[in-house]
Amino acid sequence: MAKKREKSEKRSGIAAATAATQPEKTRPADTFGLDQGAVLIPGKSEATTNTNPLKIRERKEFRFPHGYGDNRIVILVRDPWWIFSYWEIRRDKEEEVLRRIESAGDQRQKSVLRVYDVTDIHFNGRNAHTYFDIDLNSLANSWYINVGKPDRAWVVDIGIVTKNGDFYVLARSNVIKTPRFGMSDQLDAEWMMPEEEYWKLFSLSGGFGLGKGSLEVREQVKRQLEAQITSGALSSGASVFKKRFERKFWLVVNCELIVYGATEPDAKVTMQGKPIKLRPDGTFSARFALPDGMQTIPVEATSNDGIDTRRITPIVTRKTE
Repeated sequence: MAKKREKSEKRSGIAAATAATQPEKTRPADTFGLDQGAVLIPGKSEATTNTNPLKIRERKEFRFPHGYGDNRIVILVRDPWWIFSYWEIRRDKEEEVLRRIESAGDQRQKSVLRVYDVTDIHFNGRNAHTYFDIDLNSLANSWYINVGKPDRAWVVDIGIVTKNGDFYVLARSNVIKTPRFGMSDQLDAEWMMPEEEYWKLFSLSGGFGLGKGSLEVREQVKRQLEAQITSGALSSGASVFKKRFERKFWLVVNCELIVYGATEPDAKVTMQGKPIKLRPDGTFSARFALPDGMQTIPVEATSNDGIDTRRITPIVTRKTE
């Protein structure tokens, strides 16, 4: 009996030891595939539990796909002279176009980007002002395009030119417009600036200490500021202007128009229908951009009692050659 009891105790001890070393079947695993109680040791690729080491489940590195199965071309504005394009063309779309070319008895010659000037028109594929082609190689999927014309609207097609000179479109882009370069050519009261406001802004930009009577000094500083802006020194897109003005010798000419006058200090004055604030002595002035063409600027003054009205209309013409 003693021997049986001893064997029974040994079997119970072995079972207890086994149960202590084996993990529970109902124990949940964590998100990394490790058993509970696992310990990560820095510099080692294994997790250690109270019993046996467990290897960490291998993670797959994420990589962006080469394409998304789209068939499109997108263009973006970079600056007044350059735009950027990128595209993805599905293989089945290209094969479909190639079959159409073969059925017409023609052959593929090259792939191109066709850049259209579509300023102020509803583009239907045939009514662009002008267009030009850029030859592509088979590996390209993006391109910087020098359109060379600020303040114009653009559309880009990617397609195939055949040996007979026909063009087959694979995808057509969105419409974009390059920004203008220089002063606005819109001359109206919305963009009119009274002289006081002009010099107040100028002083806030760092032009303190310049007396209003020193016209020569003010114009000199103004020219220096314009030169810095034009050369890109004060612009986030400085590289744009560096490309544009690679040579040291260049010339930019712009014009401004200053309209000034005087009336009774308590009169009401309008310029192009917009009210003008008078100085205490009844004088006033305003600045305008002056593009090419004829500009009409009616100035009207009405007495404080509303009885008397005077109207003078300067007509200014600018022609640049």
